[in-house]
Amino acid sequence: MRRGGRPYRHRAVAAGYAACLAAGLILPTAQAQPIRLIPQNNQGGPTDSAPPAVPAAPNAVPGTAAGTAPQANTPPAGTPPATGQPAAETSPAGQSSGSGQNAAFVIQPLQAPDASTAGLLDDSNGGLGATMWQGTDQTQAARAIDSLPDAARSFALRDLQRRLLLTTAQVPAGTAGTPSLLGLRIAQLYRLGDVGDALQLATPKPPGLKDPILDQLPVDAALLKGDLPQACERVARGLQADASAYWQKANVLCRYLAKDYAGGDLALSLWRDAGGNDPAFNALAAALRGDSRAKVDTLGGASALHFAMLRAAGRPLPKDALDVAPPALLAAMATYDKADAEQRLAAAEQAAAFGALPVKALGEAYAAMQIPDAVRTAMASGKNRETTPRAAAYLYQSAQSTEEARTRIDLLQRAWDLAQARDLQLPTAQLYKPMLAGLAPDEGFITAAPAIIRMALAAGEPQTARSWAAMLAAQPAGRDKAGELAARAWPMLLLAGSPDIAWDEARFTAWLATQGDLTPAERSNRAALLLALAEGAGIAVPAERWDALLADTPAGATGPARQQPALAVWRNLLRSVSAGARAESVALALALLGPDGTAQADGQSLATALGALRSVGLTDAARAVALEAALLRGF
Repeated sequence: MRRGGRPYRHRAVAAGYAACLAAGLILPTAQAQPIRLIPQNNQGGPTDSAPPAVPAAPNAVPGTAAGTAPQANTPPAGTPPATGQPAAETSPAGQSSGSGQNAAFVIQPLQAPDASTAGLLDDSNGGLGATMWQGTDQTQAARAIDSLPDAARSFALRDLQRRLLLTTAQVPAGTAGTPSLLGLRIAQLYRLGDVGDALQLATPKPPGLKDPILDQLPVDAALLKGDLPQACERVARGLQADASAYWQKANVLCRYLAKDYAGGDLALSLWRDAGGNDPAFNALAAALRGDSRAKVDTLGGASALHFAMLRAAGRPLPKDALDVAPPALLAAMATYDKADAEQRLAAAEQAAAFGALPVKALGEAYAAMQIPDAVRTAMASGKNRETTPRAAAYLYQSAQSTEEARTRIDLLQRAWDLAQARDLQLPTAQLYKPMLAGLAPDEGFITAAPAIIRMALAAGEPQTARSWAAMLAAQPAGRDKAGELAARAWPMLLLAGSPDIAWDEARFTAWLATQGDLTPAERSNRAALLLALAEGAGIAVPAERWDALLADTPAGATGPARQQPALAVWRNLLRSVSAGARAESVALALALLGPDGTAQADGQSLATALGALRSVGLTDAARAVALEAALLRGF
């Protein structure tokens, strides 16, 4: 049985082939690969003239296309009828085509299963559908994947991108020289910091598929874990088959680790002679060789190899390490014993923000942070208002240790305010989620309500957010500005899909009145952004609202109201949506928004991307992105 298997087709084809042999219609010949037999048409050509169908995904039901239930008593296409007689085509004149003029069957080689169909998700666990690449050719698919943003800080966008990259799906037929979609997907997962899923998708290596990432990824993963023996074993094998710069540079590390200084010097010279130019790597090589005068003041390209050399040399993290490190490297730095405690904690925060480190691990890092008693006392009294990882750790430790509800509410408010100041709202909300679940509103903490509402929505606890919003609405409007705070909270509750909140002109007007500290142009832009987010989330907005904003937008205005999305991405997104090309539409929508799209993308890009997601059936994802955008933009 061919891998990826279609046993019913194979049995039927084998039976037809045997019948033709018996009738003397074809001669047995040796075949170097699997074949399929197709009945000829009346002109002597095969009736199935279209390109071979894309192989089923690895988890598809045998005998069917992926996602299609098998049909009872239906022979596979292209098999001879089960008449009990040898199948022979009849010519228009009633003559059997077995006369020797035209054979009844032609032989075509079966296509090997495409390794790029592989994935970890299907319809049962978040996949985007086995046919998600329909309407897209392979070149378009490769370009769409290649355009995906790296290092997404947005939880909603990263989740959607991960689903796209991990879905088991039929892929467009490719041509020689086109890139492997599997390799592109694995490389993108690694850039996102999702090393575990990337490794799982790459293992075992598909036979016959030549893609550098499949050999390099296990080496990088071993380097990140500090498993240098395994990494160097793979480097030795890789260098035998490939003399590219990646393997030459890795060989320098392995030679020096083995105390083979002559071999390491030679490897370094060969790399340099081939045009290698990496100052950070040169400094790290000198440090690893034992040169105490070598200054490692930057990680340069900040690859897994750079970090492995730094760790092997026992050098501290350079000052720019956290600024240049990709997500996977940040996660490794969070446990580096040569980094100071503040650096490790900052690395853990950034890795969690990018999704490369579980939020639970961030909580463990906060809990392990040592805080001097004097500093802890100053922070408790409010005299110390520093905005550092240590301050975040103090708040988390304090919230964890208290059982008193009012004290915890105060700490939650302070934690959210600090997270906003440090652009860590999303991981912070997830970290405090267990404390938010079922947190009862307290009328004595009206001023804390906005922080609790926003943190609860960011943590996926809408019921807690609604209960605090209801508490605000029940207060006299002038009490601690409860009316204004309730009006400011309305957009987030609207976008979160609260069952009792829909578009309401009075509430929109009340919210708009709270934006009086903005200039007229800023106010108009902000209102337009809210309308775009609402429509993107599937909420009907009265046309009159857009008309009013159009009149308020001054001619020649600049800024978000007049920014244009990347034209090529925007145009191709419109095309893919029109063609019903789901996967390509998702990829281009993500590309249009960029890695920080929920916080920074202009309103036109947000509206276009959210509309595209809804057009391909991903309304829940569109709503999640819209809500996150509102939260991160201070609504």
